[in-house]
Amino acid sequence: MYARILVPVDASAAAAAGLEEAVRVARHCDAHLRLLHIVDDVHFAPEAALHPTVPAAGMSTALEAGSALLRRLRDDAVRDGGIVDSVLVESAGRPLHEIVSEQAQAWHAELLVLGTHGRRGVDRFMAGSVAEQVVRHADVPVLLVRSPQADGNDGGLQSIAAAIA
Repeated sequence: MYARILVPVDASAAAAAGLEEAVRVARHCDAHLRLLHIVDDVHFAPEAALHPTVPAAGMSTALEAGSALLRRLRDDAVRDGGIVDSVLVESAGRPLHEIVSEQAQAWHAELLVLGTHGRRGVDRFMAGSVAEQVVRHADVPVLLVRSPQADGNDGGLQSIAAAIA
């Protein structure tokens, strides 16, 4: 059914729910999973104006944290019997949904699995919805998995799934 499943992840409960479902689907289809973590470097821009040397250190920390997260999630998925690799991408200020779509196309993904916070109303309007944009622009099917935490306050990293609403 699906041979390649791309799963954008961060440290949020929403991303964990998405990854858990992706592992189940991959086991059922004997598919290869690719975990994608995007470091959203826009968060460091205001600091750059004040302290020119801090952003590089901040990005280094964000990249290290992203790499550690990917290692942990990849190891967990492999323990669950999956065939898993991962990729870490810096956003360079680009919209996250564009990067997800590009990665899906470049890897020839056949399914995207995204965790979503399930925000509604004003919260959704204020936070935006990367998941909605991915669904609108994806060339392959997208499976959205709602976070078990209805309010979306899970303390995840400021990266892709933290922006997924």
